[in-house]
Amino acid sequence: MKEYEIWSEGYRATGDSSGACFHGKVIASSFKEACIKHFGINNIYFNEDRLSFWGCKLFDNEIEARKNFG
Repeated sequence: MKEYEIWSEGYRATGDSSGACFHGKVIASSFKEACIKHFGINNIYFNEDRLSFWGCKLFDNEIEARKNFG
């Protein structure tokens, strides 16, 4: 088991934008499992197959999450 940070990338679309967002820390055996634990399997904004939240890709660190739109 490992503690994972969950970050989503920044976005710029439809006249709105946001930088990378920190969602929290979760202890799990994989990053995918950490995301499932954090967002839940019935969350309509979380895509388990693409590992995305509201269409923004999820990352396990701040540096990677900030590469797109900061």
